[in-house]
Amino acid sequence: MGLLDSTLDIGAAAIAGAITSVGIATGAPGTDGLSNQSAAAKQTVAWSTPSGGDFHNTADLVFTGGAANGPVAYLTLWAGSTYRGYKAISGGSDTSFNAAGEYTVPSSSITLTGSSTT
Repeated sequence: MGLLDSTLDIGAAAIAGAITSVGIATGAPGTDGLSNQSAAAKQTVAWSTPSGGDFHNTADLVFTGGAANGPVAYLTLWAGSTYRGYKAISGGSDTSFNAAGEYTVPSSSITLTGSSTT
C-alpha cells in the first residue's frame, strides 16, 4: 500500500509553500546552509502546482553579484531565514558564475520529487 498521488500533492504543496527562496553555495552548504554562501542575493522562487508529489520552479532565477567565474556547487532552499535543504549542481550542469558574476537557474530545473512506500 502507498499514498495516492493526490495525497502526495497535499504534502508537496505544503513543502512548496514553505520554500520561498533559493540561494547559491560555492561548496557544501553545511547543516545550517550558511557555509560557502555566495555573495549573490537569494532569489524568490515560484513553484508549479504539484503533480504526483512532484513540483518545480516556474521561472528562471537570475543571480547577480557572485564572484567572476566563481564556482556554483549547490542551490540552497530557504523559508525566509530558515534553511530547508539543498540541490547539488552536477552532471554536466553549468557550475560557475559568468565573467560578470551572473548565474541563471532555468525554469523547471529545480524539481522536488515525492514518493511513498510502506
